[in-house]
Amino acid sequence: MGIRLFLVDLLLYPRNEKFFMVCFSFAEGPLAWALIVWRCSLVFSSLDKLVSVLIHLLPGLVFFTIRWWDPATFAAMHPEGTSRRASWPYVENKSYLWIWLFWVPLFAYTLWQALYFLIVNVLRRQRLLRDPEVMTSYRELSKKAQKANNVWWRLSGLLGDQNRLLMYTLLQAVFTVATMALTVPIFLSYELHFIFQILKVSASVWNGGSFLLEVMPRQVILKEKKKSEVQPTETRGDQPLDDDQRTHNSVEASPSPPN
Repeated sequence: MGIRLFLVDLLLYPRNEKFFMVCFSFAEGPLAWALIVWRCSLVFSSLDKLVSVLIHLLPGLVFFTIRWWDPATFAAMHPEGTSRRASWPYVENKSYLWIWLFWVPLFAYTLWQALYFLIVNVLRRQRLLRDPEVMTSYRELSKKAQKANNVWWRLSGLLGDQNRLLMYTLLQAVFTVATMALTVPIFLSYELHFIFQILKVSASVWNGGSFLLEVMPRQVILKEKKKSEVQPTETRGDQPLDDDQRTHNSVEASPSPPN
């Protein structure tokens, strides 16, 4: 959802102040923090990993540039009937910022999640039960967490395996509220916003290095181990017969004398 709003804001409503703040909350809130929490890895040899990092990273970088390094954007953003300005409006009015950086985005995100849950887990439930290969956000994230056996997998199992979806929903709600609340101080502080950009880039590079140095070697070793287990079986099937085996086979193959 965040990436779609990001594109709509840039292409269709670049001078809408309130919409900019809503999109800022998504880009530097759940979308950006997912890069860190879900350990997205910057691996140039993997198209999936590279695209995932860019989707989570680039919107925040663009909004950082617009927020702090493009005063012309601020001058163009102004309510009807007021003069243009070269600085962000209503910074002193924290309630205005909380409304458009937290409450409105949170309401939109909650509505979107409710519709997603209704469609995926109610209207399309039977299809999901019939086809376990169909990927949903819950299936994808839980599969990744289970494979890594990380803290999120353990937390989602606090109420038992049968309630993992419920725990996932609660954890997602806490994650969304916390990350959207953090967008307010990030929006107000250039230093904090700049540090956050460094944190995101560093996390993706670190995770990518860990993947290349730790995960990929284990995958290669496991692949070679499986290959070595298959080769002896093939060798035994292709090895030549010894003299006793050839004699035994020739006796069995010779025709029996007529009666």
